[in-house]
Amino acid sequence: MDTTYDEGRWYGHMTTNLAECVNAVLKGARALPITALVRATYHRLNSWFLHHRNEANNMIRAGHVYCEELSKVINENNRKATSHIVRNFSRDSGVSEVEVASTGGSQYARVYTVRLMDNWCDCGEFQSLRLPCSHVIATCASLNLNYGQSISPIYRLENLQKVYGHEFQPIANEEYWPPYLGPTFIPNPLMRRNRTGRPKTTRIHNEMDDSQSQQTKKCGWCRSEGHNMKKCPFRSTEVGQSSRQN
Repeated sequence: MDTTYDEGRWYGHMTTNLAECVNAVLKGARALPITALVRATYHRLNSWFLHHRNEANNMIRAGHVYCEELSKVINENNRKATSHIVRNFSRDSGVSEVEVASTGGSQYARVYTVRLMDNWCDCGEFQSLRLPCSHVIATCASLNLNYGQSISPIYRLENLQKVYGHEFQPIANEEYWPPYLGPTFIPNPLMRRNRTGRPKTTRIHNEMDDSQSQQTKKCGWCRSEGHNMKKCPFRSTEVGQSSRQN
């Protein structure tokens, strides 16, 4: 997601999911020559834009305002809001205290502060996603306000339609291309990637790259520690016995 005009609302959300998804989709094209790689990427983007544009158009014709996934989130937050206890402090500023019943065996209830005028909730979901969480929906219900005004317009299908409104054009055959008059580039053989071994990465690592657990490696054959499958003494014994029997 482009955060250039997001005013920092996604600060702290560190994830590479989108890059990994694109990498997985284009994985089969990475070994192609440059021209074929660009062509494959171009056609894949065109298919994505066409699919999402038609999907948004069809939902708008059917009378939908938001996509199905967003409606599911709002409905779930509505369901949770029915069990919340709201204590209003100011109707003008929309400051309320929302008490949530304890779950998971805890004996203490969670209390969240909601400030509607500041688009703020202690849970952080309201600020990050720009969607009304269950605490905001409960506050709006207690004040007889429409929580739909708290949903950011970026989620409306009409804006989604604008995102995928650009139409790609077919690539002409090479015989119709204008002659290339630029410089000629010759690849440096010394910079060629090694075909053996895992390629070294040059990107900056962060806390997401840290291992979640420091588990001791075990042999894949006998599940014992201290050696691997190739050097497993039990495997060599079984192989020797099997060969003698044959």
